[in-house]
Amino acid sequence: MSEARGVTLKDIALRAGVSTAAISQALNDRGSLRPETRERIKLIAAELGYTPNKHAAALRSGRTMSVGFVMGDTTDGDARRALQRTRQLNALVRASAAHGFTVTVLPDARPDLLPGAQVDLLYFPDPADDRAVLREAAARGIPVVANDLYIAGAPGLSIRTGYDAAVRAGLAHLESAGAERIGFLVDESEVPRDQIGESAYLAWSAVRGRTPLVARVDPGRRRLAREVRDLLERGADAVFAFCEEGPEIYLQLEATTAVIPRDLQLVALCTSEPGTRDCALNERLGVTHVCVHPERAADAMFAAIESLTGTLVPRDVPQVIDLPWELVRGSTTR
Repeated sequence: MSEARGVTLKDIALRAGVSTAAISQALNDRGSLRPETRERIKLIAAELGYTPNKHAAALRSGRTMSVGFVMGDTTDGDARRALQRTRQLNALVRASAAHGFTVTVLPDARPDLLPGAQVDLLYFPDPADDRAVLREAAARGIPVVANDLYIAGAPGLSIRTGYDAAVRAGLAHLESAGAERIGFLVDESEVPRDQIGESAYLAWSAVRGRTPLVARVDPGRRRLAREVRDLLERGADAVFAFCEEGPEIYLQLEATTAVIPRDLQLVALCTSEPGTRDCALNERLGVTHVCVHPERAADAMFAAIESLTGTLVPRDVPQVIDLPWELVRGSTTR
């Protein structure tokens, strides 16, 4: 604890008639003070407008109040992957600032920089990146938070982003509406979320004895219309657009002789928050879509760590949390 708004522990101690050690114990919920004494001290501190200085407390406890963000190489020309990293970093900066933390960006291929980074925990957003920095963190006992990757042998959190669950929900919805030949549109990229989504689709198809129909969309979307037509020619009576092009596919189908949802049903992935442009457009057109929220990982990280331990340091055993997702029904499915 330290000064805040001009109020010190000594000020509170004088008003309460106890020692500064007792004040520290009460405000940090430590020691063997009587409950009524602890509560009285807290009330006096609130009346005086005392606010703890997190950074001063962190210095005394050896913490840095900084989160390390592992940034992979984005020189491969994959604009979608670069955009995803930017969103993840922005979300982490906002969440960290709300908790009094700063963010230190570390290249995934430079684990040698970790010893000098001085971070309290390491956030690994992309399971496809080089994991050498994770091994270095584990060797140094630095807690790790990772998306869609279980960290063995190190304290931390595994955050399941929900892409696989969203795919299964969308496919189950199409199946319950009578679809028998469900095509899957996915980006031809190495973004882990696309690999997770396609794996979920293939597994779902295998369990049900269905022949998978996968079509890949180029980054510029020049082949999108052709791939949709190809799925129809291959006998698809439903499409799961994991490439997030629900509105465009809907408009293309509207311009053909296909009648939605009689001739073809459509479910699209949506990673935009409700009310934002893409999500709102899906709703306006009546496109059934499954919303996932990968940008909430940073907020979930802080909330989970604090609720698990009461501090910002994870337990020794990795914990697993799931991000929310929801199926929004529209007129493109029966």
